[in-house]
Amino acid sequence: MNLRQLEIFRAVMQTGSTRAAAEALRISQPAVSNIVRQFESQLGFSLFHRVGGRLRPTREAHSLFEGSENVFSSFDSVQTLAEDLRRGWAGTLKLAVSPSLGHTLLPRVIAEMLVERPKVRIKMDTPSNERIVEMLAGGQADMALTITPIDHPAVRLSILREGRIFCALPLGHPLTSHKTIHVADLAGSRMISFQRDQGIGILINNVFRDAGLMLEPTVEVRFALTALSLVKAGVGVALIDDFTLAYLERPDHLTLRPVETDRTVPLVLACQKSEPLSVLASAFVEICMRRI
Repeated sequence: MNLRQLEIFRAVMQTGSTRAAAEALRISQPAVSNIVRQFESQLGFSLFHRVGGRLRPTREAHSLFEGSENVFSSFDSVQTLAEDLRRGWAGTLKLAVSPSLGHTLLPRVIAEMLVERPKVRIKMDTPSNERIVEMLAGGQADMALTITPIDHPAVRLSILREGRIFCALPLGHPLTSHKTIHVADLAGSRMISFQRDQGIGILINNVFRDAGLMLEPTVEVRFALTALSLVKAGVGVALIDDFTLAYLERPDHLTLRPVETDRTVPLVLACQKSEPLSVLASAFVEICMRRI
C-alpha cells in the first residue's frame, strides 16, 4: 500500500465514481480504474461492486475509508507544516548573540517576529565569540549576531550596519558640557570598561591606542548594561556602542556624548560558510534591519 493508492481510493469514495475522482485529481479515468484494481489485488479483497452501472463500496471499503481519516489528517498537517516552513512561518530558530544585543535589540526583534509568525520557536544564547563558533559548527546555532567580527575560516560574515561609540557620563560630570568627547578628555576620569579578551573590550582598547593612550579601567565588567548601571551610580564613565544605547528603556541618570574616533562598532551576522541561511533566519534578519 502507498499513499497515492489510498488517495485515489478516497477520491472514488468521496465522489462516487472513477470519472469524478479522475476530474478531482486531474488524472485520466483509466489511470484511476487501474490503480483501484491494483489496490484491490494487493489488499486481497474487493473495494467496490458495480450495481446498475454505478460503483458501490463494500463493507471493507467503508472500514478502510474510516481508518484512513487519521492518515490523511496527519498528512494534511504535514502539508501545512511544509508550506509554513517554505514561507518561514514555522520552525525553530537557534540564535547566538552578543550579550549587549541579547539585552537590548534582540528582545524587540523577537517580539515583532512572534507577532507576525506565532508558530515560530526561538532558542537564544549569549555566549562568547569562541563559543559562538563552536555552536555554529555544531549546528547548535543557525546564525549569530555580534558587535565584533568572528575570525574563523568556517564562518561567513556580513556586516549589517556600522554603529557609533558614545561616552556615558554620570549626571553632573564635568565632561557633560562637551558636545563631543575626545579620548584625551577622559584622562583623569575613572573608567568602566570591559574584559580585555572580549570583542568590545578589544575595540575600546584600540580607541585609546589610536589616541596614543592606554586604557586603565577602575572597574572591569562583562556586560554593557552593567557598565551603564555603574555610570548611573556615579562610579565613572564608560564607552558604549549605540546598539545598546538605542534600545534602553530609560537612559536617564546619565548623559551621552559621541566619541571622536574613526573606530565603529559593526553589527555582524555570522553563519556557517557551507550552508545558506534558512528562510526563517533570513526573515529574522529582515526584521532586524527594520528595527535598526
